[in-house]
Amino acid sequence: MHSPTLQRRLLIALAIAALAPAALSQTYPDKPITLVVPYPPGAAVDRMGRALALELAKRLGKSVIVENIGGASGTIGAMRVKRSPPDGYTLLLGSVNELLVAPAVFKSGYSFKDFTPIAKSALNSTVLVANPRLQANDVDQLTDLVKHTKEPLLCGATGSAMMQTIGGEAIAGAAGFKIENIVYKGGGPLLNDLLGGQVMVGTIALTSALPMIRDGRLKALGIISEHRDPTAPQIPTVNEGKAVKGVSADLWSGLFGPANLPAPITARLASVMREVLADPAYREGEFKAGSVVVDAGDPKSFATFVRQEAARLQPLLAKVKAD
Repeated sequence: MHSPTLQRRLLIALAIAALAPAALSQTYPDKPITLVVPYPPGAAVDRMGRALALELAKRLGKSVIVENIGGASGTIGAMRVKRSPPDGYTLLLGSVNELLVAPAVFKSGYSFKDFTPIAKSALNSTVLVANPRLQANDVDQLTDLVKHTKEPLLCGATGSAMMQTIGGEAIAGAAGFKIENIVYKGGGPLLNDLLGGQVMVGTIALTSALPMIRDGRLKALGIISEHRDPTAPQIPTVNEGKAVKGVSADLWSGLFGPANLPAPITARLASVMREVLADPAYREGEFKAGSVVVDAGDPKSFATFVRQEAARLQPLLAKVKAD
């Protein structure tokens, strides 16, 4: 039988344990937060990350510093977050590419299970885009052009293991021509070469290319999706012509922490994300930039979504890996 003194100590310990989560939630954050964007400056995710960082900082009362870590289809940045302490001070603005595609295509050193899903943030389209000098204005004309030259299509892509690259491969497979991907470390370097004519065609997130499509510096050959993008409904999909059917390379993104992020911190960040994503000004700004903001939901529903996406994409990614 425990002595009265020991019983009091046990009760005090239990009380402290019960109060710890609440105390953690109230004190977090007490220093700046790093938001890792796993691509170089100028990429679509970089713009999204900086806009999101500003809004998070307003609501959390601490600076949110964007750290660009590009390379290896986003996996270097993802590994930076995976290896960080699960204390809420290093977060990842991740997407289907880093969380699901890259780990399945090559040995990245992690899986989506190594991260804590916090909140889904946006849906984005991939677009097949070209330098205006290209003598083709849609996928059907591009198909005719490539087949006439009898050479593989040189296509810029933002990483070797990304939905954008898979989209280009799928278009070539459906249309019956060969493609040779020129891999870039991010959207910024690819856009520079597209504008300069060093590469004439590329697959890239619509949010990266949309300003240049709107002012005529680039032209869109088609949205790589089953549906037109609501932010640019004038651009047809690649499936609306004769050469290609059933091709899609849709993108989603969200906020993640390292595995085992404490529940109170996860809940605090998720709550703030809901506030940000519900802000009409933020939603309008993202829409104008080509990004469709979604309702954040809760961490559990986001985790379920990521698992479902992993299962849905598994057959496609297994084929890509085999190829």
